[in-house]
Amino acid sequence: MQDRAHDDIIDLIPAYALGALDAGEVATVVEHLKSCAACQTELVAYETVVDALPHAVPGAAPAPALKRRLMERVRQSADADVAPAISWWQPIASALNSLRTGSRWKPALAIVAVAVLIGIFSVWQQVEPATIEPVELTATDIAPDARGVIEMAENRREATLTVAGLPALPPDQQYQLWLVADGQRASGAIFSVNAAGWAKVTVDAQRPLAEYGAFGITIEPAGGSPGPTGERVLGHSS
Repeated sequence: MQDRAHDDIIDLIPAYALGALDAGEVATVVEHLKSCAACQTELVAYETVVDALPHAVPGAAPAPALKRRLMERVRQSADADVAPAISWWQPIASALNSLRTGSRWKPALAIVAVAVLIGIFSVWQQVEPATIEPVELTATDIAPDARGVIEMAENRREATLTVAGLPALPPDQQYQLWLVADGQRASGAIFSVNAAGWAKVTVDAQRPLAEYGAFGITIEPAGGSPGPTGERVLGHSS
């Protein structure tokens, strides 16, 4: 009878190491571990695997835009009722717990299951959309207080341009965004700013934004020009 109890407890060790047991099972395992050296050794082995899970995928330095995106999500959820955040390991723990239901854990099976789930977690991380760093535009002496940023969509073909601090122009003039690739300039947007010097417009690009090596904004006749003719107020080159 004692052996049967021991076999039942050792079946729970992998899920215990992952925190996937209910309160009653946890209490049972904890009590058994006090007097069972074999299960203590088993637990140490599984805890070693669990501790390695967060390091199974190579780390990556977050892009500067990540903080801005996170803060935006915080602001969006501040006034909303949201479900508690799910830790990365909880789906793994749940899966392991379901695997043990109705069958006896074997050490080899547990290790294989953990290895497979590590692989799943690795793929899940890799398919997460990468953060796309915005293109910051630098002011020139013509408009030293101006600021501009081009933000790309996930598909890298759509983008928006936001500018601030640009002088309002007379009716016969507008600002024009230029996209530069392979030495050729293409018009990306023609726009005016409001009285405060602000505007947000959609960028019209013929190719993915990442393929352009430089960006510039110049003052042009109303309606735009085939090529830059006026003074440059903002720019960026990679």
